[in-house]
Order: sequence, then C-alpha cells, then structure tokens
Amino acid sequence: MRVLALSDTHFGYMYGKTAEARKQSIENMFRAFERTLEIAQNRDVELVLHGGDMFNRSKPPKDIISKAYKIIEKFTETGIKFVGIPGNHDKSNLPETLLSHFNKDLYLVNRLTRLDFEEISILTFPFELEDPKRILKKLRGEIEKHPKTSFIVLCHQLFDGAKFGPHLFTLRNRKDTLLTQVFPKNARLFISGHIHRSQKLQNDRVLYTGSTERTSFMEAIEPKGCFVIDIEKNFKNVKFIELPSENIAVKEVDIEDSISISSNLDSVEIEDDVRTLIRFTGRELSQKEINFLWSYFPAKEFPLLTFAPRKPMIKLKHLYSIRK
Repeated sequence: MRVLALSDTHFGYMYGKTAEARKQSIENMFRAFERTLEIAQNRDVELVLHGGDMFNRSKPPKDIISKAYKIIEKFTETGIKFVGIPGNHDKSNLPETLLSHFNKDLYLVNRLTRLDFEEISILTFPFELEDPKRILKKLRGEIEKHPKTSFIVLCHQLFDGAKFGPHLFTLRNRKDTLLTQVFPKNARLFISGHIHRSQKLQNDRVLYTGSTERTSFMEAIEPKGCFVIDIEKNFKNVKFIELPSENIAVKEVDIEDSISISSNLDSVEIEDDVRTLIRFTGRELSQKEINFLWSYFPAKEFPLLTFAPRKPMIKLKHLYSIRK
C-alpha cells in the first residue's frame, strides 16, 4: 500500500504588519497543502495521513475552515482516502463538518480510533497533553491482540530523540516523550506531527513529516515536504518529497565592537517581499537601542521585516552556520 504522510499545515497562520502580507501568508499555507495533494495524485497514493495541527488555532475563522474542507472534499473525489487528526493547535478537536459523515473516503477523527483498510490498519489518537503514555499503552494492547495485522499509529506527540530548532535541541528522557521499542513488530510505523523538522527516529520506526511550509525564522533552512511510504508484508520504503517553500531571510549583524547600531543597519541588504529577520549578535542591546529599533523599522516600510532581540540584556547565539 502506498501512503502519503503530512502534518502541520496550520491553516489560518498569519504574519506581517499589513493586510497584504497576512493574506499572502494564509495563501502560502493552502498552496503548500494543495501541492502535497498533487504529489499524492501523481504518485498513485492510496491513502493520505495528516498528523495534526491542520489549523493554526482551535477556533479558526469560518472562511478558513470552509476553504480547507473544500480542498479536501475535492481531493477525495479522486478516490484517494484522507485521514486527519487534531494536534495541539487544534486543541485536540477538529472543527465539525458533515463531510466526514457522508464522504466514505474522508476520516476526520477526534478520538482514539482504529481504521481498517485493505492492507493495513490505522490507529489514530488526537494530541494528548496529560498522559500520552497511557494512550500508547492502550494502543499496544490493541496491536498485541492482532499479531497478523500491520498497523500504522497516527498521532501528534513528542517522541524520544526528536530534534528541533536551529541548534538541534534533542528531546531525551522526558515524561512526555514516547518510546516505541516495547511495541511488537506489526506496529510498522508511528507517524507524528508536532515537530516541524522532518526526521526519522527510533530505527526509522517514527516519522516526523515536518510542517508543509515555514512558520518561523527558526525554520529558515529546513526543507519542507511530506513522506511517500510503500508498505509491503516484510518491507517498507520511505521517501521524503521536498516542497517549494517560502523564501525566508535571516541576516545576522555582529555588533560586538559597535558603539552605534544605526550604521550597521544601513549596510544590511533587504530584498523586496522577502520575509526578513535581522539578528544582532555579539553583545546585549540596551533599552535605548531597542527603542530605536522599534521606531526605525516602521519608518523603513518593510511590512515583512523584523528584528531580534526584542528586549534588552539578551545576547543571541548565531543561527545555523550564518556568520558575519
């Protein structure tokens, strides 16, 4: 069976100081989702799995909900099944729609559920904050009762070993991080949203698809995309498909030896219509300098331009390998 996995589409996500910038950011998220569904059609996928954070907040505007569900409805007319679960941004509950009651190829699941398809069974559960390990214990019991069935667990949780952020902070031995080693082999894959960096963990048993589009400057150089997965009886093949992503620029300005930051700003090249973050590294900024930056940026008429740090007495580390 060929499966496409994606997550963290964050419909309704906005940034910028102008209506035009916010409209563009909303459209970027939908465009990335539609490109992902095109990949599913072009690669003969039979099942699409969405790992949560479909929307950017728990009560999205009605027009955002309507647009998202219309795209999904049109997609399922191709005969490809679609399964979606809520994440933490969805507050563990996707908005109701009659589509899920009348469309046999659409499954929007707000509770722990088993979905049986021809070659595989999907075990889904929405984001669980309080006790995710209790949910995994239930799933393990269900899987052990059916040793001849191949299972995929679809969720939106933190798994041990997950990396995120520009400095690759790694989650280890936390109460809310999960391990899959106690599960029998017929639990083939654990597909999860939540972490926006695409990665494979725990002997490639856990897949984070990552977000479909950038939602933060911390993701500036991370590739965005989805996984196409072929599952056979004793074999699985997982391939990451990269999507075109919004160009985000991070400019780092070393002010360690600068008494005045205004001259440094004049030397920074800014591209039109490119979302840009200027980071001041090397020393802490004073309150006077912070006040200057707040007054400087609106005057430059760049609706997508911002700076860091935003508060005094904070010394920033370099991001990634960017140096000046």
